[in-house]
Amino acid sequence: MENEKQTHPGQLESLIKQFRLCLSKVARKLEKQEEELKESSMQLWYQQIGDSLLAISPPLKRGSSEEIITNIYTNAEEMVPLNPKLDSRDNAQLYFKKAKRSGKGELINQKKVEMTRSEMQSFRDIEKQIGEYSKDHDPDNADKLQQRLSEFLSEYLPNLDQVKEKTPYRHYQTEGWDIYVGKTDSQNDELSTRFAAPSDIWFHVAGHAGSHVIIRRTRDKEMPPQNILEQAAAISVWFSKAKHCTYTEVHYTEARYVHKRRGAPAGQVMLDRYKTIRVSPKSPQELFKTPFLE
Repeated sequence: MENEKQTHPGQLESLIKQFRLCLSKVARKLEKQEEELKESSMQLWYQQIGDSLLAISPPLKRGSSEEIITNIYTNAEEMVPLNPKLDSRDNAQLYFKKAKRSGKGELINQKKVEMTRSEMQSFRDIEKQIGEYSKDHDPDNADKLQQRLSEFLSEYLPNLDQVKEKTPYRHYQTEGWDIYVGKTDSQNDELSTRFAAPSDIWFHVAGHAGSHVIIRRTRDKEMPPQNILEQAAAISVWFSKAKHCTYTEVHYTEARYVHKRRGAPAGQVMLDRYKTIRVSPKSPQELFKTPFLE
C-alpha cells in the first residue's frame, strides 16, 4: 500500500497566502530602505551645494524656493531647492546639516538594505517552488512545498499559531516578550492610555516626536532584562524624528505613571516618574528575524 500523503490542500493554500503576505511586507520594506539609502548617500552633494551657496556673492535674497546655481566643484549648473524663508547663506547651513545626517545614516542604511535583500532572496527561492507546484500540482511537490513553507514560516513568524491578540499596532516578539509600537499620534494615545496595562513598560524618545512603545508585562512578572529594555528603546528611537542620531536618550517607566492631560494634542502625555536609557537607533529588522505580526 502506498504511503498516505500528508498534504492538506486547504492548509497548503493557507500557508501560501500567509507567505505571500509576508513577501509583500518585505518588498515594501526593501523599497523604503532603498529610498532611505539613496537619500543618505547624498552626503557629498549636500556638502558641495552648501559650499556653492556660500560662494555666491552677494548672497541670494529670501523668497525663492529654488534657484539655478553653479556647483563650484563640477562647474555644472544645477537647480537647487531652497527654503524661501532663508537667504543663500542660511540655506547653505541647512545643506551642511543634511550632509552631516547623511554621513551618519549611510552605513546603517547600507547594512539594512543588504540584510533585507538577503531576506528577499529566501522568499524568491520559495516563490519559485510555489510557481513550479502551480504548474504541475504534483503531490510529491505539494508535500515538499508544504513542509518547506511550514518550516520557513515557523522560523520567520515564531509562535504564529499562539498569537491571539490582533492589534492595529506594530507587534514584535523576542525571548518571550511582546513589544508594541504605535503608528500614529492617535494610536500612541490609545496604546499608552487604553491598551497598556499598568505594569507594562512604556518608552518614548526624549525631546523628539515619535512612536510610543510598550513591553507587555504582567503584574507578577519581573522587569524585562536589560537587553530587552535596550531593544525596545532602540525601536522607539528608530520610529522617531531622532532616527538619524548616533545616540539618543529614551524615557521609560511603568505605564501606570503615564497620563493624558485634558485637552492635550494627540500623542502628548505626561510622566509622573521615569528613568532614562541612552541607545542608538536600530530597526526591528536588525533586532529580530521576524517582521511585525499583524
